[in-house]
Amino acid sequence: MKTAINIKNISKSFPGVLANDDVSFDIMNGTIHAIVGENGAGKSTLMKILYGMQKPDNGTLKINGDIAKFQSPKDAIASGIGMVHQHFMLVPTFTVLENVMLGNEGSMLLKSGQESVLERLKYLSKTYGLEVDFEAVISDIPVGMQQRVEILKALNRGAKILILDEPTGVLTPQETIGLFDILRSLKEQGVTIILITHKLKVIMNITDSVSVMRGGKVVADFSTDKTSPEELAENM
Repeated sequence: MKTAINIKNISKSFPGVLANDDVSFDIMNGTIHAIVGENGAGKSTLMKILYGMQKPDNGTLKINGDIAKFQSPKDAIASGIGMVHQHFMLVPTFTVLENVMLGNEGSMLLKSGQESVLERLKYLSKTYGLEVDFEAVISDIPVGMQQRVEILKALNRGAKILILDEPTGVLTPQETIGLFDILRSLKEQGVTIILITHKLKVIMNITDSVSVMRGGKVVADFSTDKTSPEELAENM
């Protein structure tokens, strides 16, 4: 199995805070990897570095074996990384299709461009089990469906590595089950998934591996089938 992401000696500080302290670990291609830790453990800063929102002070980041020096999320997207934020980045008054097209090259007003994106969305929806009404207005659809739109946005931009920040925090139990089905489908198609979460039950149900962060450091790495909620909680 190849390494999708290699994080080596990454450090990042802010005034009075060492957010990431010499962080190193690997994420294998086509796996679901959790990063767990309490608030302030350094999870969000590390993911912002991976998504080009922050620059590390030290260390190297490799994507599929190539050194990555991201200046912005645009660079991360070009390298096949997508991110679904905890608070969705959708325009409530736009349709699903219009939201997916936002930020794409070309004009949203061009009918040919819309038709091309719509055909690709239908393919992605069918392939990954991401059923959604493309003509629906975002404010009219439930939160779980909005999350699907965010995932479709990332996939439409070519994401092969997908970061999800606390993805179950806003979902009902039924929507959570649906999300798990989607993540398994993505994994089967070779997408690498990173889950930022503090929910140990989610980790045990859906992930292949997990890194525990505390005080800006990675303090433990586990194969999920070789650990337990109690051990994870103790390391947190």
